[in-house]
Amino acid sequence: MRKFQVVVEFISGQKVDFTTKSDIRKEMFRQKIDGEDCIVTDDNFVLNIAQIKALKVKRVNRNTA
Repeated sequence: MRKFQVVVEFISGQKVDFTTKSDIRKEMFRQKIDGEDCIVTDDNFVLNIAQIKALKVKRVNRNTA
């Protein structure tokens, strides 16, 4: 199974990185929650798109993840 390393920088300056099974660049992971556009992963990470300043997604070799 593929894994993706995600690094998110929010407008507030906070940086978060995590590994997920979802390629969050795809449209199928976008949802509206309480009227806000969000990214929801298979691992139940929820990111509010309006609060994201920078987003980097890198595919990780499954043997090293």
